[in-house]
Amino acid sequence: MKFLYKTTLVTSALLTCLPAVQAEEPLTTSANVALTSDYVYRGKTQTDEGIAIQGGFDIFHESGIYVGTWASNVNFLEDSSIAPEDRANMEVDVYVGLSGVLTEELSYDVKIGQYMYPGASSDLEYDLTEFNLTLTYAMPQGTEIGLVYDYSPDFGGLDNAHHYLLSMDHPLSNGLGIGGYVAQQNIDEGDDYFYYGMSVSFPIANLDASLAYSNTDLDNAGDFGADDRVFFTLSKSF
Repeated sequence: MKFLYKTTLVTSALLTCLPAVQAEEPLTTSANVALTSDYVYRGKTQTDEGIAIQGGFDIFHESGIYVGTWASNVNFLEDSSIAPEDRANMEVDVYVGLSGVLTEELSYDVKIGQYMYPGASSDLEYDLTEFNLTLTYAMPQGTEIGLVYDYSPDFGGLDNAHHYLLSMDHPLSNGLGIGGYVAQQNIDEGDDYFYYGMSVSFPIANLDASLAYSNTDLDNAGDFGADDRVFFTLSKSF
């Protein structure tokens, strides 16, 4: 019931945004699927270093408003005190946002998302709401610099959480690309930590592939699934 209530609540909020624009204005859609050797989120494995199958669907309005959903299997590093039937096996995200351009080079994206883990015990307090602001600067040679700020008032049962990320991506010839990022996750009642990563992207047949590296500065990082790791992802957008 909690999952259905939150899904309905967020979906209703998304739909209320659309009447503000003209009904005859066109909508576009996109979808994506991915297979990754390890679902890594902010430097931490979400699948106990196992494979994840992921997918999402988005609806865009020409005004810049969009709504979407995304899902993945998960397998958190939960200890034996948590019964198997109470554990999280799936993550489902729903979100609404507004994107646009400020100048020819600078674009923005403002989003609110709900992260949900259907089937997991509510006592674990995995579900959370997060607000996001992303600014992207496109340089003449194709390099993109991204600045991200996220805020959650209740981050996995903990108090206020702030997340900051600086990224850089650069396209190369023949569909190749390189990228990297540095980031900081601060949690009022949790462990603050710094993490970073880099990746190489390349095409394989009609698919997009990437080989990525991630690491954090957490003490005893291996206990949190946050030690250094390399993972491979195949994806396709439609």
